[in-house]
Amino acid sequence: MTIVVNAPARSPQHPARPPRPAVRAPEPMPNWMKLSRKDEVEIYRHGELVASGRVDMLALDASVFWVVQNDGRGRTMFLHSDGFTVLRLPRARPAD
Repeated sequence: MTIVVNAPARSPQHPARPPRPAVRAPEPMPNWMKLSRKDEVEIYRHGELVASGRVDMLALDASVFWVVQNDGRGRTMFLHSDGFTVLRLPRARPAD
């Protein structure tokens, strides 16, 4: 005797959960106007990491911003005209 068990059909009231998107990569920010307070950033100069941390303040014209650096390294100001490359890190997703 063979018993066949069919999987239950998905109810329209309870659709399958969509797959999670892949982890996003850091986003280059050539236009500092798109930065916001509390953004996590990495700052590079000539391809080398010079600082990482959280944006604390941003000038209205986006010509300068301040970062509270990770690991207790203090607060630092960065000028757009000094040629820094800024990467905004993806925000952490809350746990399910």
